[in-house]
Amino acid sequence: MENEFDFIKNKLKPLTFKKNEARGLSDDCAYFDNLNDLVVSVDTSIEGIHIPLGTDLAIQSRRAVLRAVSDLATFGSSPICVFVAMSLPNSSQQIDFDKITQGLRKALIEYDIFLAGGDITKHEGLAIFSITVFGDGANKELGRNKAKAEDLIVVSGPIGDSFLGLELLKNKISINSLEDKNLINKFLIPDPKIQLGKKIKSYATSIIDISDGLLSELHHLSENSEVGANIYIKDIPFSLAANNYLEANLYNYIDLITGGDDYELLYTVDPKNIDLIDDDSFIIGKIISDKKINLYSIDNNIIDINNSSFGYKHF
Repeated sequence: MENEFDFIKNKLKPLTFKKNEARGLSDDCAYFDNLNDLVVSVDTSIEGIHIPLGTDLAIQSRRAVLRAVSDLATFGSSPICVFVAMSLPNSSQQIDFDKITQGLRKALIEYDIFLAGGDITKHEGLAIFSITVFGDGANKELGRNKAKAEDLIVVSGPIGDSFLGLELLKNKISINSLEDKNLINKFLIPDPKIQLGKKIKSYATSIIDISDGLLSELHHLSENSEVGANIYIKDIPFSLAANNYLEANLYNYIDLITGGDDYELLYTVDPKNIDLIDDDSFIIGKIISDKKINLYSIDNNIIDINNSSFGYKHF
């Protein structure tokens, strides 16, 4: 089995794709001499917390990178590279290193980025991947704190599929095998909205990615912007597969909008720019000056919600 340094040399060094900045993974730092409007984000994925126990390591490593890359979309940034710090079980074997490399390679090639550095350790616990991602071309005016009253609230795509995919992985449910496979893939292989982020960065007033649930992210955005929101369940997009689970009364709308791991973009737009809104996005409500979130049911009745039901929290 390869030791730590052989793993770096034989498996991880090729993932630098010979970029000079990575310095062949032979130094203590990567070096960048020309970056404009740089943004940096860090995201950690822990087996058994962010992904089910026993998930293939190729999927774990790929998913960890994709989750981290998603944050860059909120600044309209293009990803450049990642740093990967991994803590692996003491029982890890050569096949595990190979799988990790395979997953990283897929994610890096998909977004035309490279591995710039990182760290490797072994420990008594399960697999942990901590990803630091660099991006450039960001719009510094974006973020979570510029939404204002009367802005339209927009979401980039269907909500709840990833939550249902995780439920399927836990063997809690099953209706349609083909649809179920698609739902599972939505959870295992996030689709960061990088291109959309670059498209809307010129007119969105605020952006946040939906990782902890739509309601939770809307709460963060509203709190940071010191505003409130009216949103309407009838306007929130749900896939055909999700609607099948809703109609079967296995889950409800609150489950889907608080489940998380959607990695869609939630953004706000001045009404005067309504014609600029992406064709695949959906207007689901508007920002209000009153600092509270009002969720309206299918029948336009206000649903009583509170902070504890907004979405996922680490603690």
